[in-house]
Amino acid sequence: MDEKKIKSAEKKIHILFGLRVTMWLICASGFIYWIYWSFKLYEIEEFELHTYATHFRPYFNTGITISIISITISIVFRIISDSIKRTMKEEMYKVR
Repeated sequence: MDEKKIKSAEKKIHILFGLRVTMWLICASGFIYWIYWSFKLYEIEEFELHTYATHFRPYFNTGITISIISITISIVFRIISDSIKRTMKEEMYKVR
């Protein structure tokens, strides 16, 4: 495998890592989103349990959906990165 292909593969791996970090930050923001609204709704007014749950559910569903989707995309990026690493390693250590 020539140097050009190796550098190209390494660049792809670095880009995928950056995208994975971004996805984990988005996941954390989804988590922080529903926690923020949990406290905010509690501070606004003393709700009874069922009323609080009814008002909180849309915020919770949005936050969890953002988190699950971003983790799934991060896992897909990890699988792609691992396959690039595997093919690069096989090519580099191929007996000629």
